[in-house]
Amino acid sequence: MAEAAQANLASLAKMMTEPATWRVAVSGSGPVSLAFALFLERRGIAPERIALAAPAPVPPGLARRPIAISHGSRQLLERITHFPDGGRIGRVEVSIAGHAGRTRIGGEDLATPSLGHVVRYGALLDALRASAAVLHHATDTTPAAVVVHADGDPGEDAHERAFDQCALLGEVTTPQSPDACADTAYERFTANGPLALLPLPESRRRALVWCDTAARCEARRGMDPETLSRELSAAFGATLGALRVDGPVWVAPLTRRLRRQGDAPGEVWIGNAAQVLHPVAGQGLNLGLRDAFELAEMLADADRLGTPVDRALAAYRQRRRTDRGFTVALTDLMAASFTWPLVRPLQSPLLAALDLLPALRRPLAAQLMFGWRA
Repeated sequence: MAEAAQANLASLAKMMTEPATWRVAVSGSGPVSLAFALFLERRGIAPERIALAAPAPVPPGLARRPIAISHGSRQLLERITHFPDGGRIGRVEVSIAGHAGRTRIGGEDLATPSLGHVVRYGALLDALRASAAVLHHATDTTPAAVVVHADGDPGEDAHERAFDQCALLGEVTTPQSPDACADTAYERFTANGPLALLPLPESRRRALVWCDTAARCEARRGMDPETLSRELSAAFGATLGALRVDGPVWVAPLTRRLRRQGDAPGEVWIGNAAQVLHPVAGQGLNLGLRDAFELAEMLADADRLGTPVDRALAAYRQRRRTDRGFTVALTDLMAASFTWPLVRPLQSPLLAALDLLPALRRPLAAQLMFGWRA
């Protein structure tokens, strides 16, 4: 009896001196929401304290959609899941259509094995779902102290910037041998926007992102594959030989959207629920993964130290402000500046200078791979 009483007193004392455990509810069922839950569990938060939304069906077109994962994001993902097969990006070549200037950014600029990989959305989502499935996260709707919105929607009142562009999306095959330029991602700026070709997991196959006016994108979508392939080859040039559009293409409007509503007590928005970026540098998901990682780190530290949740969320918002702001500004600038007539005479010399001077090139490479680091 005495031992039982002492145990009860010890338990009561512990409850009085330690903060009550809090729960986290995560909206959304995409890569950012799953990565956040896995990051949080990895830092010691029990899975039953993390409520995840039920998996949503993924349309076949979305499952096949290629997404660029930077080397820094791959390092984060490999902490929590098996990284799926992807097309390796060993080098990025940036050029301007009709001009000689260009710059090449390679993994050697930052002594890394690659700049990143291009994986299919469905493959990444499957890997994250498999890792989350074995942890038995909560699925109930009990009120949570922290609500993490990762559903990809920055809200109806989001601050928008329209670029007067759409993106023609699809896949192409190239006649080059598999080892020729196989790990180079190309970003070619035209008068109306960037044209990107990214290596896919399959040999001699590349993802196409062709930004132009809405009228031109719609006109190209209506072309037969042979005509579209000829127009694409003429716009891109002969670097990869005659390009062949292989499979369906679709058009997506390009608008940068930032959440306008301030974060409410106990709530936080991450990934595309906080910001939707122009795809010019493939930074959207990478920025969202950094959001997820930093939020998980700060909430886990708050749990360990007994810091109030709202204080941890406020610190998180402050900590993410620079990386978010710099990444948004960089992608906005890259999307718009190459279409400005007044700066066109400076574009080729600038790219040539970046190509010749690693000291100028490395900060850009570091930002694209790892984000802003204080």
